[in-house]
Amino acid sequence: MARRTSSPFAARTGKPASPQRSTRAIDAIVIRRQQLVAELAMLRKEGGDPTFIENAQQLLTRWWAGANWAAREDILKSATWLVRMSQCRKS
Repeated sequence: MARRTSSPFAARTGKPASPQRSTRAIDAIVIRRQQLVAELAMLRKEGGDPTFIENAQQLLTRWWAGANWAAREDILKSATWLVRMSQCRKS
């Protein structure tokens, strides 16, 4: 007997497996990432905490590339927190 490779519900719903993000949402994510990268550059010049800055930089470069859009939103939240912590340590 032949074995099914997909769910029997996949063909019935007519919906894609994962929801697509709107262009506006994707643009907002990309813009926020660019803002954070700029903030990190400024914090480096101003003497922010290098540990927080480096961790945020890793999130926004190395881990960003392989992440889907939902994961990228989570990365932005984490990087934003790291930037705030670096700013607090600087003050």
